[in-house]
Amino acid sequence: MAFQISDLDTEPHEKGGYSSLFKNRQFMCLWTAQIFSQFADRAVFVLFVAVLTSHQIGTQQIGAAEMTSRLYIAFTIPAVILSPIAGVYVDRWSNKTVLIVSNLARALFVSLVASPLSSMSHIFTFTMAMLISIGSQFFGPAESSSIPRLVKRGDLYSANSLFFTTMMIALGFGFAIGAPIIDLWGLENAPWAVAAGFFIAAMLLLGISDNQVRTKSKNEWWEDLRSGIAYIANNPPVFKAIAKISFLFSTMITLNIVAVGLAEQVMHIKPEQFGYIIAAAGGGMGLGNLWVGKQSANVHHKRLVYAGFTGLGLFISLLGTLGFVENAVAAMGIRDFYFNGPFMGIPLLLAGFTGVSSAFIAVPTQTALQTAVPEELRGKVFGAQNMAMSAGSTIPVILAGVSSDNLPGGVSTTLLIMGLPTLVFGVIHLVRAMRGPASDH
Repeated sequence: MAFQISDLDTEPHEKGGYSSLFKNRQFMCLWTAQIFSQFADRAVFVLFVAVLTSHQIGTQQIGAAEMTSRLYIAFTIPAVILSPIAGVYVDRWSNKTVLIVSNLARALFVSLVASPLSSMSHIFTFTMAMLISIGSQFFGPAESSSIPRLVKRGDLYSANSLFFTTMMIALGFGFAIGAPIIDLWGLENAPWAVAAGFFIAAMLLLGISDNQVRTKSKNEWWEDLRSGIAYIANNPPVFKAIAKISFLFSTMITLNIVAVGLAEQVMHIKPEQFGYIIAAAGGGMGLGNLWVGKQSANVHHKRLVYAGFTGLGLFISLLGTLGFVENAVAAMGIRDFYFNGPFMGIPLLLAGFTGVSSAFIAVPTQTALQTAVPEELRGKVFGAQNMAMSAGSTIPVILAGVSSDNLPGGVSTTLLIMGLPTLVFGVIHLVRAMRGPASDH
């Protein structure tokens, strides 16, 4: 079957507002559930970092950034392998059931981290991380497929703005609350507090309507998967939209990993406090998403997206200069100058601007993708998107963790390696977009 779509740079025909979304009870249930689920998902990562770094098993001592990158790989392996397959079954199954069961499963696996086995074996902890990730692979495409079903077409920009806002705020503050949760509950009991977030999300999802599951496919799952991949391959605008979102995701996730080294090497705070950096980026993206949701009709799609890439590269590069600034100040004879205390606002402000820049990319691109993809293919497309996002970030995350701990200049060099190519890419395509309505790049 062939599907034809319009150019993904075409904006929705009418713009909705936030007020109509807040009156939509089913959307509010989905959105609120996302908040609890996302906060729990981010706090899980901090919890696992704390568990792994507090139980250095054996004689080999591993750096915090490298341990974090290994943990991210444990979360990523199921995403790369299972995301497209999960997308096939999301199209076949009840979206509501998938959303609820995936949250309950993650709550169970997080709870198991409280068992003594987590302090006896890193393998057990990494296994729990992989099982939690398996649940997330079904949750992601089911959630993305549900948004355009529960809201009007004209409300999609505002809906995605809210979802990306809360996702990134949770990305930041979910990490930031990880340390307080551990301090309040203790490392042994913190898993129960985090699991509660997934459980509450599952209960909230009881309030949404279900999708109308079409007649069950008689094809094997790999045949449906192949048709979904063919759809993406035969529609360049869809392929390019997924590539942009994947590139953005890879950059932001790698920044999360590098933030551990930034906290240690530049800001000289505890490794588990890296969440404050991510909180600043998440808050910035939240503000950027809200602005995009209000002003998107007044700004050309391509210019907004490539301005986002330009800003993303610029502010990551500026973050990369901070360590060299500290070295230069030390060379001048001024000791103990670090970007903490009264100077902590500088890296946090730069991190916030990376978040704002990310919003300019994420909301328009994801909204256009949701608008274009037929409902019967959404699970497959968003499953493939999740796979591309995870696979595309795996190698950068590995390299970022190793380079932050081992390269000359450490995290500062790593940030420059990330930021400068992104800046060049953004500037080139922004200049092309400013010259007129060029074809998509």
